[in-house]
Amino acid sequence: MDELSRELQVSKKTIYKYFPSKEKLIEEITDDIICSSDEDIKKIIEADENVVWKFVKVLKMYNNRTMQFSNKWQHDIQVHTPHIWKKIDNFRTEKIFSGLHKLLEQGKKEKLVLEFPNEIIVASFVNTIRTVMNQDFIFRNNFSIQQAFYYTFEMLMRGILTKAGLEKYHKMKEEFEIL
Repeated sequence: MDELSRELQVSKKTIYKYFPSKEKLIEEITDDIICSSDEDIKKIIEADENVVWKFVKVLKMYNNRTMQFSNKWQHDIQVHTPHIWKKIDNFRTEKIFSGLHKLLEQGKKEKLVLEFPNEIIVASFVNTIRTVMNQDFIFRNNFSIQQAFYYTFEMLMRGILTKAGLEKYHKMKEEFEIL
């Protein structure tokens, strides 16, 4: 709270006036992030663009969001407020399941995604994300959250995109300046 108070240039008393506890503040921040992420993901999925563009936009959005928070902040949420972490994980899982299914169907129609069963692709991605985005894994292997997500995403893309899809993917990564 001291850091937040200094950064916002307001007293801790003012912060506590609106947020009676640190936990309430974290809940509000989490709810705001979830709500804005949900809106952004819906806009991307509903955009009139090819599926590779949508994949790259989701990657960029996720990268931008996670860069706002340190590994320590995410670790502290997992350790000190596990119910909030569960809310984040549930949202992430739900969005992956629903959004990825839609994107895979679109990609197959566009001949940019290989004909693997959607259920296997989605389950593989969800379980990999859960394993890799775990703070113990992050700290033990000295990755940032952004790096862990990027490499996981990269493996998924290389595994499911057709040759034409991969060509578009590499061009768009350069265009959007992603790692």
